[in-house]
Amino acid sequence: MKMVPAHLKPKASPAERRIFDQLADLKVPGWEYALHSLNLPEHERKRVGEIDFLLLGPRGVLVLEAKGGLVSCSSGVWHSQDLRGRSHRLKESPFEQARSAAFALEARLRGIVGPSLVSSTVFGHAAVFPDIEFLVTSVEWATEMVIDRRGIDQDGWAARLDMLGRFWEDKPEPRRGLTADEVGRYLTGLRPDFDLVPTLRHLSRDVDEELVALTENQYRALDAYGRNPRLVFEGGAGTGKTMLAAELSRRASAQGSRVLLTCRSPVLAGFVGAQTGLDAVTVLPFGRVRGSHRDDLFDLVVVDEAQDLVNVEDLEVIDQVVAGGLKDGSWVMLLDSNNQRGLVGTYEDAAMKSLLAHRPTCVDLTDNCRNTVEIVEATRAYTGADLGVTTAGRGLDVETVTGERANVVKRLAEVLEDLDQQHVALENITLLSGLSLPESVFAHLPDRWLRRIDVLDLNRLRAPTPGRLGFARIGEFKGLESSFVILESEIGDQSQMARANLYVGMTRARAALWVVSSESDPEHTA
Repeated sequence: MKMVPAHLKPKASPAERRIFDQLADLKVPGWEYALHSLNLPEHERKRVGEIDFLLLGPRGVLVLEAKGGLVSCSSGVWHSQDLRGRSHRLKESPFEQARSAAFALEARLRGIVGPSLVSSTVFGHAAVFPDIEFLVTSVEWATEMVIDRRGIDQDGWAARLDMLGRFWEDKPEPRRGLTADEVGRYLTGLRPDFDLVPTLRHLSRDVDEELVALTENQYRALDAYGRNPRLVFEGGAGTGKTMLAAELSRRASAQGSRVLLTCRSPVLAGFVGAQTGLDAVTVLPFGRVRGSHRDDLFDLVVVDEAQDLVNVEDLEVIDQVVAGGLKDGSWVMLLDSNNQRGLVGTYEDAAMKSLLAHRPTCVDLTDNCRNTVEIVEATRAYTGADLGVTTAGRGLDVETVTGERANVVKRLAEVLEDLDQQHVALENITLLSGLSLPESVFAHLPDRWLRRIDVLDLNRLRAPTPGRLGFARIGEFKGLESSFVILESEIGDQSQMARANLYVGMTRARAALWVVSSESDPEHTA
């Protein structure tokens, strides 16, 4: 089955871990997805509820309540005893837990996928006892609603689930199976409640990790990995490619795979490598991959900003470090080949054609999760690039500042003063240029601002100094983002390099963007 999420949460019990692994290895008609630890914000008797496992497929929906260790009942009071001998009183029987959770889920789904679909769907529930033989009979449950150790060992999960499914299908209510589209509707309604992934915005392991629900487009991208070991994700800036690269690596590593996550930029590689859940993933800038000599090959290689590496020479390096090579191995390329080519590294059309000959699944990412409507529209107007459909909402208008250097610098100082007076943290403001800081227009800012500029490196990205502005060259800031960006670039230059600089620089901004150009710098290149 397709497990969603693909890895267990850290606090899962030993019984849940065994069931998770058994379901992950199971291929049975009628049940395609197994959703673990599904939270219910509304419950008939509880403030919140939780479903241990929810099975979804063409046959309908099954709710499974897992109880590991020993289970006993005396005078209607249920107790469980874990494998360490500790006893716990249960507020209700496992069957009642499963029943009430199934009813709460059904009621919740009526408002999400619609009452007509829910009314025609087979819903069922059962209790799972993976550690014991549960031979007790009662008017409160049917034998089909029991999946115990003996049933799992002797009959197997497929047979027990088939028996359970037929039990609920034979109920007198007029229920039917689900089409593939209806299964997808249920999956869309269920997943955003629980399948959250860490963003790349937290800069230190000491701060709480920030979670975000993937868009449906990004969900489909993650689903594609389960169907094909070779993937090419193509998407514009802001579509979450780096976040997906991290999440794919995180999930594959949690399943025991040896994973390499790489990109051209040492700064981006170092930044991503510090993110939550990637401790077991090898994260390296590509320059270190090229120079490494490893006895053990990687089970999966994930390449972010892959447009920088799609050339014959670099692909040969990847071919040598992934088990099975590019032809038969597992690899994921995430790239923006139309708009960021040539800024860093080399992209060759012939190399891309060769890569596609290995028959990867190609997925287009179209949901822009970073840039406001104003930034998307301005980037499209200045570069012609399509950033997809933005989900970030509206923000400030993009301001273009051009003219003599003195006038441009004066306006820059006014912008910084205004942001400071509005209590914008200066560490959330990033200055970008195609030039080094001494060569850029920012070097001419008044001393009040100039002495507060830090040239960004990996340490400053992970833990920016409060009250300090960050400066970076555009190519070194690829894959990263900032709330407020002031970008020095030439809008009118139509060369590929200039347009790539402009495109990358503009799309780093999440909330507000200023684009500046000084006419008194004739030798300035974007």
